[in-house]
Amino acid sequence: MPIAPLPGPEGLYSVSVMPSFLLDSTRVGWQGAYFTDILGAPDGIVDHGHERYCLQRGMHREARRTLGRGVWREMPLGFSVWRPGDEQRFQWRSGGRSQFLFIAPDRVAMVLGDERPLAGVGHESPSRSPVLELIFDALLADLAQGSPAGSLVGDSLIAALVAHLSAPAVKRVDKLSEQARDRAIDCIETRFAEPLSLQELADAAGLSIRHFSRAFRDATGRSPHQYLLHRRVEHAKVLIRQGLPLAEVAAQCGFCDQSQLTHTFVRHVGATPGRFRSLGG
Repeated sequence: MPIAPLPGPEGLYSVSVMPSFLLDSTRVGWQGAYFTDILGAPDGIVDHGHERYCLQRGMHREARRTLGRGVWREMPLGFSVWRPGDEQRFQWRSGGRSQFLFIAPDRVAMVLGDERPLAGVGHESPSRSPVLELIFDALLADLAQGSPAGSLVGDSLIAALVAHLSAPAVKRVDKLSEQARDRAIDCIETRFAEPLSLQELADAAGLSIRHFSRAFRDATGRSPHQYLLHRRVEHAKVLIRQGLPLAEVAAQCGFCDQSQLTHTFVRHVGATPGRFRSLGG
């Protein structure tokens, strides 16, 4: 059963001074997850327990002291991971830019297909992680572009992040049978203009999310979100040749507006939709 997107920031942030939200995933609605890029207040207090996994990317040098202890420590740049049940009880000063990814425990279990927890990255002493940096940068880039493939990019990146942080397990290699591949492709073909989640595609293929994306790429030469965008652009070409208004083309092909259609079309075709039409397609 699909997991609903996490609401944010309500219910996710519990601090004495709310941050400024620069960019977030509310509009896209990633399954069981919420991402935000923030500018924290200069100082404040956090005192709460976690119900979800919380990954924080500290991008500034912040000073903290545990409530009731009075010793200030400068926190290094890097990533911290809080698990469900962990508590945050500290005061901060010299606040600045940070990025947060909240993930529901059910989402982690769905990706992994078992009960293994995420391995920790010390929240008392954040650490650098090139893999997590790449994933967070990609999440941010997708949001900045308006998420033209809907939730598929975020869902795929979050699945990769969960797999990266999961406890070790026996390596498993899955391949898509022709029937499973065709079921996933049929799902995209019939619903490319609708919001389509990675979980729905994985279910159609009969694989876990963790193994579906790689198996789909191996079988088709494209990732699920690349395949979806390819189909949207190809259908857009047909409608543009038919002379439909570009705003209507965007709506019928699953783009949120004409601007997103144009941006995606240029990346894939090398010309704007208007230019494509004037050249006769």
